[in-house]
Amino acid sequence: MQGEKRFILPNDIPLDIYPKPEIFISEAHRLTEEAQKQGLVLRVMGAFAVRNYFPEYVDLYNKMKRLGDRVFTDIDFAAYGKHRGKLVPFFESQGYSFDKDTMMYFGQERHIYFSDNYFERVPMIDVFFDKLDMNHCVNYSGRLELDPYSVSMTDLLLQKLQIVQMNDKDFKDGMLMILASPLGERDDRMVNLRYIAKLMAEDWGFYYTSTQNLEKIKNYTAKVDALNDEQRGVIAAKADQIRKAIEDESKGFMWKMRAKTGTKKIWYKEVSDWA
Repeated sequence: MQGEKRFILPNDIPLDIYPKPEIFISEAHRLTEEAQKQGLVLRVMGAFAVRNYFPEYVDLYNKMKRLGDRVFTDIDFAAYGKHRGKLVPFFESQGYSFDKDTMMYFGQERHIYFSDNYFERVPMIDVFFDKLDMNHCVNYSGRLELDPYSVSMTDLLLQKLQIVQMNDKDFKDGMLMILASPLGERDDRMVNLRYIAKLMAEDWGFYYTSTQNLEKIKNYTAKVDALNDEQRGVIAAKADQIRKAIEDESKGFMWKMRAKTGTKKIWYKEVSDWA
């Protein structure tokens, strides 16, 4: 009887057998399309969504050296919780296994799948259900059909703005999204300022983290040699435009009361090492 496959974290896989970037890209597209054929909704997040929306910026993205030697470590998907039970047989049919321990611990909010076939599959797939609930919550309810392949541009940016401790990769992702994304008041392949402003007006903690991050992203552009002065100026101007929309939105009584307490009380959710 064949033994159970062992889950190995992507960073622990030797580089000489690690999947090529092309495998990650093609697999993200293949799985999204196969899920669609079976009536399942999978939408890519992170770097794959950035590549989908902004192919003309791929060269700049690479010059930023944001991705490191492995380029990609996994594929992150958003999905609806109503499809949770169907995703295990779906991914097994696509050549992936699941780790029982991680499924037991995280299974209601996310699934982790893996493969050891590094010539055709990717080492790890992370599926988040209904929301990305990290330092702050990005809710996907009724929003995954806004694009046939990716989460919306708005939700993609919110995924970065919700991070309390941004790292180099997060700053570079954030600045590229701001540089490349049209700003408006719809979700039709643009960042929806109205949606973001209303969300921040309901949650002082998310408001504080996101507005701080917009300022940090502006300042961090000076450290990224791949950007020219014009691009830095565009990022700064658009970050200010996003912040102005947030600040101009009317805030309620509870928001104002929480704002008085400020950072004396923790304003975000702490996440585990797996997050």
